[in-house]
Amino acid sequence: MAKLEELKAKLLPIVKKQARIKLPEPIKLSSGKMSDVYFDGRKVTLHPEGITLFARAILELVPFDSIDAVGGPSLGADPIATAVSIFALLDKKKEIPAFLIRKEPKQYGLQKQVEGADLKPGMRVLIVEDVVTTGKSVSNAILTVEALGAKVTHVVCLVDRNEGARETLDSHPLISVFTRREVES
Repeated sequence: MAKLEELKAKLLPIVKKQARIKLPEPIKLSSGKMSDVYFDGRKVTLHPEGITLFARAILELVPFDSIDAVGGPSLGADPIATAVSIFALLDKKKEIPAFLIRKEPKQYGLQKQVEGADLKPGMRVLIVEDVVTTGKSVSNAILTVEALGAKVTHVVCLVDRNEGARETLDSHPLISVFTRREVES
């Protein structure tokens, strides 16, 4: 756990500086809720040090030997899943392929909704996301993965806004690296 705390201590200032944006007036979030505080997770997940620390924190939070693939709702999860896959191989010597989940299947080509790792029945899957509010997009991702027969074993996010995601995902406990309160303090 000491390694996780060290990673979080290095990551928190990046999240506070890069991702937390105090707005002059409220804006609508993807959940439909209004907020004058926005967490732009991509400012962390597309930052070289930020994504490195976040991916390594995920590998400390989740027993990496208990997952066969990692992914989540596109666009937020794409860099996270890729980084977790890379650092699992580099740091843990474990191949964990990444995947992304489109909101809807493509209307051309192979018409896939899930791209990357081929999810099969019985596979154990880690769902990742940058910021969660109500958990709706993560819940939809879980339904998509489970429709393919895979089992979601863990859900991890960078920041939980504490606005209902835990309740929405109650059958798939949410692990957050940080809560809104931690980032705002």
